[in-house]
Amino acid sequence: MKIVAFCGSSKPGSYNQNLIKYLRKKYINEMNIQILDIDDLPFLKFMKYEDLPSKVKYVCESVKASDGIVIATPEINHGMTANIKNVIDWCSMFPPLLYHKPIMLMGASTGPLGTVRAQMQLREVLESPMIDAHVTHSTECLVVNAQDKFDEHGNLNNQKSIDVMEEQYQEFAKLVNERNKELAHE
Repeated sequence: MKIVAFCGSSKPGSYNQNLIKYLRKKYINEMNIQILDIDDLPFLKFMKYEDLPSKVKYVCESVKASDGIVIATPEINHGMTANIKNVIDWCSMFPPLLYHKPIMLMGASTGPLGTVRAQMQLREVLESPMIDAHVTHSTECLVVNAQDKFDEHGNLNNQKSIDVMEEQYQEFAKLVNERNKELAHE
């Protein structure tokens, strides 16, 4: 599987970056994860595809070429970060990019609710009629009290969180396989 991933936090040692790194390491034989830097994308402007800034084109082409997307979101003021919303908005300008694209949401925070509100917001956006992505939903990866769930090297070390991520990954892999079959019949 060719997967793109992005994180709403660029802070060195970010728990959400660590979640993506953990996923990449654990499933290295099952998927190739390309981590996209979304921090310096310009804010959305409606323009023709050929006039897009090169960084936006690169992100859009990476998303288009991928089998699925992994999003690791922090929660700021009860919501998703602006950089995540911005990349989704750019990709939504070209409807086939996200249409039925399998997406795995996860997030970690130091609070007792994890990133539940940010993920609810993301799910609402990603499942909107103009995007209609296939977002994992049977299990939600909400790493709460993240400061206690990672070791000093940034490795996820909480078995309950690892088990939840495994369940979510299995659903994500199934969505990717179903989508690839759907595309093969088009």
